[in-house]
Amino acid sequence: MASIQLQINHSVKVSKKLRLWLELASHVAAEVLPTKVKLSHLNLLLCGDQRIKTINREFRKKDKVTDVLSFPAQSSLRDLKNIDWIQPGELSLGDLVISLPQAQRQARQFKLRLEEEVVHLYFHGFLHLLGYDHELSAKEEKMMEALEAKLLDRFAKKRAS
Repeated sequence: MASIQLQINHSVKVSKKLRLWLELASHVAAEVLPTKVKLSHLNLLLCGDQRIKTINREFRKKDKVTDVLSFPAQSSLRDLKNIDWIQPGELSLGDLVISLPQAQRQARQFKLRLEEEVVHLYFHGFLHLLGYDHELSAKEEKMMEALEAKLLDRFAKKRAS
């Protein structure tokens, strides 16, 4: 089974509880990686609004705060059954950036704990790293939402056990 080596960097305070939830989320996310991949790497930056706004402006030309940004290291890992080019062993997935203040605002809006919203954003960003993009079409959005729901369900079951 594949595993994700999660490197968490932060420019804001991060609780031990949030770190544990993110580590569990990484174990769940690893379940959908190609079986050839034994170890993958994912960098996660947890930051404030100004930092994510700057990154969003620099890389996406959008001068606004957002909740999560994804920077894939691979062109696409979507069709996980037909990825012959992957060598057995290690694979870099890319980088995720999550704004904790934005996640906190969304958690309040959706009546969730901060950890729940951050895990949701982690899975959302992770799917972008695999090559999914909800902005392409309504069909793509539904597909991505279904995959997010599947990952969140697996996460909830693992947390309960």
